[in-house]
Amino acid sequence: MMTRPTLLFISQFAAAGTYDKAIWRRVQGEDDETIPFKAMLDSLGVGDALNVRAVRAHEGEPLPDDLDAIDAVVLGGSFASVGDGHPWQQAIAAFLKEWRATGKPLFGICGGHQIMATVLGGRVERAPTPHVGSLPVTRTEAGIRHPLFTGFDDASPFFFGNFDSVVEPPPGAVILATRPGLPAAAIDHGGGWLSVQFHPESTADRMATCLLVIDPAQASAYSFIPGCERMVLNFLRFAGLVDDTGADRAERA
Repeated sequence: MMTRPTLLFISQFAAAGTYDKAIWRRVQGEDDETIPFKAMLDSLGVGDALNVRAVRAHEGEPLPDDLDAIDAVVLGGSFASVGDGHPWQQAIAAFLKEWRATGKPLFGICGGHQIMATVLGGRVERAPTPHVGSLPVTRTEAGIRHPLFTGFDDASPFFFGNFDSVVEPPPGAVILATRPGLPAAAIDHGGGWLSVQFHPESTADRMATCLLVIDPAQASAYSFIPGCERMVLNFLRFAGLVDDTGADRAERA
């Protein structure tokens, strides 16, 4: 029997005590985003093909040190700003430096995108205008050709909900997509590291619930986006964790 590749999902959802857990009781998994993440993989038809490990770093769960046993990592978003300096943020940054040395793939989402950029020498600042809603991006020439955007075009919307943004990408980074006010909405950092400012893994109800916590007036900015989660599948294929069989199942779903 072949060993299933191991995917590590790191949740950095929010600092304890900064939100009301009761708000999340109506959504899948409540405030534990590792549950809907695994459900998303099942919906893509690849859940059984992967050994999924999940760490809630913001809850104080330790990040793994057996890096040889992990094949790829997905780093989720966060209510916290990358410069807040929480101990769990510092632990994630230290983990990323060790993971970079392995040469293995990483996909960062929203806050993950931002912390990756800072670890690699980029700069993140507070955005003058928050980016909220189901919004498209403009791919660069590199983005048009990139496997991360397979099946998407410049009309394809994604879920945005960020108040910080990468204003200066790390040295050597390749910009894959932009938006007005977002000069680096998607980045190929080289070495198998990709990151996006938006949330391809999420759903309209989870994003709206996030905004209820941050800015209730904008909680209605989200519309249903069919298929945006296929970008996660694109990453898994890029990382070599799944093959076209999984993609075919997702296309038929």
